[in-house]
Amino acid sequence: MATNTQPIAVIARLLDLTERRVQQLARDGIIPASARTGPERGRYDLVGTVRGYVRYLRELATRSQTGAADFGVERARLIKAKADLAEMDAQVRRGDLLPAAQVEEAWIAVLARLRARLLVLPDRLAPLVHEETTIAGTRAQIRDAITEALAELASLPTIAVDAEGAGAAGAGDTQGADDPGAAADPDDQ
Repeated sequence: MATNTQPIAVIARLLDLTERRVQQLARDGIIPASARTGPERGRYDLVGTVRGYVRYLRELATRSQTGAADFGVERARLIKAKADLAEMDAQVRRGDLLPAAQVEEAWIAVLARLRARLLVLPDRLAPLVHEETTIAGTRAQIRDAITEALAELASLPTIAVDAEGAGAAGAGDTQGADDPGAAADPDDQ
């Protein structure tokens, strides 16, 4: 069975390419190369060329659908990320943002103080509640003691941020002599 071969000009017109592009596709192995010698020299197998080019176009379409990098989108994303980082850096310098470790340290201090205040409540309230004759009176005393502990927490000084970002005023004083819950010994009551 004779193969149908066509000159490069016909193949180029058929595939809507330049003759140079047809030669590049043949060199890259996308379409079968032309015969180098004999009467078929410079002619391309029509069926093989069309099949190869269609396969090539399908692969291109598949690659573009699977998320080949769109450099414009990626560049815009990079620029936005850099701008976000610069904005966060400016917020840190203004004192609008704090390092997570510093926030964690402050919360640990507050919760330690709350824990100390709550742990002392049973020892402090036991004698008072024991003398109380009504449930409503007992509830009121417990509620007042809890409200007092929460009010003390609310009146704690805020933690100032120095130039290095470390906590200053009030950060290290989690338990001290002014803390009624610091010495929660039942014998002290």
